[in-house]
Amino acid sequence: MLLEAVIRKMLVDGDQWASWQGYHIPVSEQYFVIWTPIGTPMHWKPGTWTAYKHQLSYFWPEAWYTIHAGYDEQGKCISVYCDVVLPRADYTNTAEELIYVDLYIDVVVREDYSVYTKDQEVFERAARAYPIVEQSRKRSFEALDWLDEQARQWTGPFEVIPRQLSGTNFELYEPEEAAKMLQKQI
Repeated sequence: MLLEAVIRKMLVDGDQWASWQGYHIPVSEQYFVIWTPIGTPMHWKPGTWTAYKHQLSYFWPEAWYTIHAGYDEQGKCISVYCDVVLPRADYTNTAEELIYVDLYIDVVVREDYSVYTKDQEVFERAARAYPIVEQSRKRSFEALDWLDEQARQWTGPFEVIPRQLSGTNFELYEPEEAAKMLQKQI
């Protein structure tokens, strides 16, 4: 069975905005992937709901972003959400928690693979309230622009994100099997 992990989305003020459980798929040592199947409780500050899509969450050590790809019941990629975040070095394939601090601006890929950015006004409000956000302005917007460009070309970090999964039951496999299944799809 795959190792379980909890993903925690934190705000710069230290509040937890969201958390959910998933499973490590040890596909690489350069980046880390968490599988969250449909039906998983998603605990967000405004409330809890049940995931209506499968999700692969991608974490890169020291990167200014994390990426969440959503899949329908047939394994078709129907959304990708890229959070610009404060970099962290402590991600591993065995971490019980993967925590990231959201810097509010995002790149979104729709089901038709059109791309847009969002929440620049939220970033501006946060920059006035929290020095760390203002201090990260240049790097945050560089990451946003880079992710936007990479998403449009499906290059860079998007190259490891399948547009179609051949199966949606990774949690039933041993780590090596799940990793091979995912590697075949990228």
